[in-house]
Amino acid sequence: MNRKAIIIDDEPHCRNVIARILEEHCADVKVEAECCDGVEGLAAILRHRPEIVFLDVEMPRMNGFQMLEALEPGDLDFTLIFTTAYDKFAVLAFKYSAFNYLLKPIDDAELVATMQKLERTGTPVSQLQYLKSNFHSPTPFHKLTIATQRGITFIEIEDIMALEADSNYTKIYLQSGETVLASKTLGYFDELLNERKAFFRTHKQFIVNLNFIKEYIAGDYSVVVLRNGLQAKLARTRREAFLGLFRV
Repeated sequence: MNRKAIIIDDEPHCRNVIARILEEHCADVKVEAECCDGVEGLAAILRHRPEIVFLDVEMPRMNGFQMLEALEPGDLDFTLIFTTAYDKFAVLAFKYSAFNYLLKPIDDAELVATMQKLERTGTPVSQLQYLKSNFHSPTPFHKLTIATQRGITFIEIEDIMALEADSNYTKIYLQSGETVLASKTLGYFDELLNERKAFFRTHKQFIVNLNFIKEYIAGDYSVVVLRNGLQAKLARTRREAFLGLFRV
C-alpha cells in the first residue's frame, strides 16, 4: 500500500529533487501534489489527506507555520518533514522540538534514511507551538521535546540529572525521580547537549548533569554518584577531563 506524500516548497528545484529521490528509492511513496506555498499546500492536504508532508518554513503568501496554524488539530494526521537551508539555529530548533528535517541541498541518502525510519505519526499542536517559539526566539532553548513510545514529552533541560544508553534508546533521569525512555540514541543527545557546560559525557553509556553530582569514587572502575543514587561509569579516557573541571 502506497504512502501519500505532498511536497510544499517555493523552490522548484527542491520540489523536483525530493520527487525524484522518492520515485527512484521509495517505491511505496506516491507524491500526490507539489505546492509552491502554504495556500496551495493547505488545499492539497485537505484534498489528499497525506501520510507525509515535506514542508519549507519560509515561503511567500503563506509560510509553513501559518499554513499549519490554519489546519484544525484533526487535520494534522500526518508526519512532517521540514526542509531548510543550512542555519545552525534552525537546525537546533528542529532538534530540540523533535521534528524530522532535511538540509538543503537535499542529499539522496539522507532523505532515504529518513523515510526508512519514518512511522506515521500525528503532529501534536503543542509540539508545533514549541517549535514555532524556538524558531523565533533569540533566547537559548530551555526544553527538550522527547519522542517516546507513547508519544511526545516535554522536559525542562535543567531538570535532567543524567542520561543512560539503553540500546537504541536513552533513559533520561529527572530531578523528580521520573525516568523517561526516549526513542533516540545517547549519541543524539550528546550532540544536542554538548555546548551546555552542565552536561558531561562520562562514558559511552552515560551523560551526567554536573549540578547533580554527589560523589566521585575512584578505583579501577571509577564512578560518578548522583543525588538520586545513580552510579554513572567514568571511563579512564574521560577521567582527567572530568577531574579537571573541579581543580582550583
